[in-house]
Amino acid sequence: MSLSFDRVADRYDQTRGYPETIMEDILGALEGALRKDKTILDAGVGTGRFAKPFQDLGFDVVGIDLSPRMLRKAAEKGTTGLLRGDITRLPFQDRVFWATLSIHVLHLVPSWRMALTEICRVTTDKYISVAFRKDDSPAEEIREFYDKMCTELGCRIRHPGLRERELPDFLAPDVDKLIVTHEHPIRVEDMINDFEQRTYSSQWLVPEEIHEQAIAALREAFGNDDSVIGRERISLLEWDVYRLWKFSTGPELKSY
Repeated sequence: MSLSFDRVADRYDQTRGYPETIMEDILGALEGALRKDKTILDAGVGTGRFAKPFQDLGFDVVGIDLSPRMLRKAAEKGTTGLLRGDITRLPFQDRVFWATLSIHVLHLVPSWRMALTEICRVTTDKYISVAFRKDDSPAEEIREFYDKMCTELGCRIRHPGLRERELPDFLAPDVDKLIVTHEHPIRVEDMINDFEQRTYSSQWLVPEEIHEQAIAALREAFGNDDSVIGRERISLLEWDVYRLWKFSTGPELKSY
């Protein structure tokens, strides 16, 4: 079963948002990869942070998501064409979308290969995503510290599925184009609070006792710091759906 973002719907945009200039760069790159005369599926539409801007630009976008609360947030923004459903069992006929988009979705799906197969089934031309690749930075050290503490306490941190940015490790994309490098300061207290509130899906299955000990260690190690720099490379990814379908229906991967 895919994980739902219901539990963080109220904080999703706040904790996953990007500055306006960065979002303009991302939307501009996606706009160049899409067509207004074709129907697009946003698989894992969430709060509509991509579907709504494209609908405003005149694109025909249908959005589907497992989380009712995320869909409610999207509707409150004015996003239309919304459906509730699991991307491993898409409620659409074959080949009805010219392209399918998913961003920050596959890591929530244990059966992510099934999700890709379903995406290929309903899509005629291409699958599109955006890779947010974290570079080494002081902010990344804090993220890795929490994971390391949980592992040492007996709970290995990992996502249920595969992050879109990891898919190129298994199937080279037809397009992998750098959009922008995002370097920005982050308040350490905000980072620690986000971890404490289990903002990230990789934390949701961490036992409470281990989580509390990891947070205590995080505060002891970094609680006196003011801010740190975070760095990530944001890239446009595209795959031909036929190539993606052959991959998703091929032999199982030993590491997954």
